[in-house]
Amino acid sequence: MPKTPEECCTECSKCDEAVMKTCRIPRGGHGINHAATETVTDTVLQAASSVPAPYGLPLNVWKVIFQAFLTALNVIFWLIPLRSKKMSENKLALSLANAFSGGVFLTLAFGHLIPECIHGFHDYNEVTPFMLVLAGYLLIFFVEKVAFDAHEILHAVEHDDAGPGPSHNGHHAAPAPVSGRSAVILLGALAVHSILEMMALGLADSFGDCAILTISISLHQPAESIALLVAFLKSGMPKGDIIRFLSVFSCMGPIGVAIGMAVNEFASPIVDSIMLAIVAGTFVYVGATEVIPEEFEDPSNKWKKFAALMSGIVSIFFITQYTMTLEMN
Repeated sequence: MPKTPEECCTECSKCDEAVMKTCRIPRGGHGINHAATETVTDTVLQAASSVPAPYGLPLNVWKVIFQAFLTALNVIFWLIPLRSKKMSENKLALSLANAFSGGVFLTLAFGHLIPECIHGFHDYNEVTPFMLVLAGYLLIFFVEKVAFDAHEILHAVEHDDAGPGPSHNGHHAAPAPVSGRSAVILLGALAVHSILEMMALGLADSFGDCAILTISISLHQPAESIALLVAFLKSGMPKGDIIRFLSVFSCMGPIGVAIGMAVNEFASPIVDSIMLAIVAGTFVYVGATEVIPEEFEDPSNKWKKFAALMSGIVSIFFITQYTMTLEMN
C-alpha cells in the first residue's frame, strides 16, 4: 500500500538524522562513532593526498623544496653583503617589495587563513577562533615590542647607518653604536617571528597555498636579514661570530616548517585550526603593525608604495580565490 507524502517525509528526515550522526566528526572527540570516524578521516586524507602537485611530487616534498629556497634566500641576503667590501642595495625596490608583502600578509590572514580556521571550530564558541587570532597578534607584539623592543633597535640601526647628525654646536655627533646584546635581542625577536611565519608553510594543505606563502615570505624576509646583519656589523662583533649568529637565525625557518608539517600530519584537526588562527594573528601583526606603518613613515614615494600595497592585496586575493576554485573542482 503506498505511503502518504507525510509518512515519506518523516522517514526521510529520520534517515538524514541517522546519516549525520554516523558521518559527523565532532571536534574534541566527544560522542564519536570511532569506526565511522576512522573511515571518514581516511577518506578525507586520501582525497587531500590525491590533489595533484607538479611533477607528481608529494606536497610535503614541495614544502621541503620551498623551505630550502627560502633558507637559501635568507643566507644569500646576509652572506653576500657581509663578504662584500661595500654594502649596496636598492632601497626603493626593497621598500616596494616590503609594501607589497604587507598587502600579501593581510590578504592571506583575512581572505584565507581566518576563514579556513573558523571551519574547525563549528562545535565551539563562535568567538574562539577570533580570540586565538588576537592571541597570535599579541604573542608577536609582546615579543617584538615588550620583551625585546626590536623596533627601537632597528631604528637605532637605521639612524646609525644613515650617518652622524649635527649636534647642537654645529659639529657632527658620533653615532651611538648598537651593542652586541641589542643585536642578539633583535636576533631572538626575529627568530620567533620567523618560526611563526614559516609554520604557515608547514600547515598549508595545497600546492597553491605553499607557492603563495613562499612568494610572500621571500618578498618580506630579505629586509629582516639585511636589518639583522647591519645590527651585528654595528655592534663591532668579529665576522666569525656574526656568521654563527646569523646561521642560527637561518635555521629558524626549517624549524618552523617542521613544526607546521608535524601538526598538519599527526595532530587532531582542532590543533591544526588553532595553529592556523595563531599564525593568522601573526600575519595581521606583520602586515598591519610592522610592515605598512614602517614603510609609510617615510613620505617619499608614498604613491608607489600604496600601489605596491594594493597590488599585493588584489593579486593574492584573486590567486587564492582561483586556487580554491580549482580545489573545489
